[in-house]
Amino acid sequence: MASSKCLLLPSLPFELIEEILYKIPAESLIRFKSTCKKWYNLITEKRFMYNHLDHYSPERFIRTYDQQIIDPVTEILSDALIPDEFRDLYPIYSMVHCDGLMLCTCRKWDNSLAVWNPVLREIKWIKPSVCYLHTDYVGIGYDDNVSRDNYKILKLLGRLPKDDDSDPNCEIYEFKSDSWKTLVAKFDWDIDIRCNNGVSVKGKMYWIAKKKEDFTIIRFDFSTETFKEICVCPYTLVTRLGCFDGDRLSLLLQGEESQGIEVWMTNKLSDKVVSFSQYFNVTTPDLPALHIHYCMACPGYSIGKRRNIRVWCEGSVDVDDKSYVIITFYEIDESGIIKQIETASYGQFEYDDPFICCYVYVPSLIPIQ
Repeated sequence: MASSKCLLLPSLPFELIEEILYKIPAESLIRFKSTCKKWYNLITEKRFMYNHLDHYSPERFIRTYDQQIIDPVTEILSDALIPDEFRDLYPIYSMVHCDGLMLCTCRKWDNSLAVWNPVLREIKWIKPSVCYLHTDYVGIGYDDNVSRDNYKILKLLGRLPKDDDSDPNCEIYEFKSDSWKTLVAKFDWDIDIRCNNGVSVKGKMYWIAKKKEDFTIIRFDFSTETFKEICVCPYTLVTRLGCFDGDRLSLLLQGEESQGIEVWMTNKLSDKVVSFSQYFNVTTPDLPALHIHYCMACPGYSIGKRRNIRVWCEGSVDVDDKSYVIITFYEIDESGIIKQIETASYGQFEYDDPFICCYVYVPSLIPIQ
């Protein structure tokens, strides 16, 4: 049967078949690998996988708590097949995305670190050199001077006790060698954990950090294994860092509860000088409060090219003297709320808030080494 499927398009040039396969979602391409050997070799070829990832894979939003995925364009909600170990033994606390791979910090009795591809359903548990701490910051990227698939993980030790005069150090894990090495680094800034766990863009990690009284963007380059301050950034009660258009940073800002939303954008990160400028703002009434207080999860969001925001966040409502947590997906533009979809609701005391409400990722065929 498999070979007959491969013969259904005998008259088409293989280059045209390749162009057709590029337009098929990664989730469906997995099934096509069994069509015939020629298709299998193409779909698993590094060149095809990265070309498909960069040009033909649209964003998805994922919530591990509800095991839900939403396509922000079609607004179709589907089930997320969360591995059992993430739900029971090692619940996910936070994730960082790079090339369809999710770097998962898992917390229960202790900390664990795993890399997960939701499409291929592959998991790799990363053993620490010594141990993982609750105060660790982690990021994922690659050494683009060597090869894009030379993925690495950065583990940055969090703030040490005040009576400890040791310099904070970093460790780098390399997938290909399956080993850690120590990187000694000194810096005069602190990563702001309230914003989010950072964002990986074109193989480099970016965080918001506080330096004295200012907030700045810090970059870690996995090729040179160095930190660099990129630019200052605006900051308010709700400040969320994201990626825009594959090569820029975005900031989603909101002040007091249900007040206006500001979207800021950098120029291309490859430019010699990088800075933020305001992209647009929304000042209409009845906007959702994206992060009312510390007990609620930080929102996940993406910025569209038509000056629109897609955000999946928590809200609260009281009904008959009972409090509920409502999970809602919004699309917002300069005129206000365009669409809103309630995807789940919980009694306040039945819901264990995750650190971040949801994550934006790009489905990919990239295997975990």
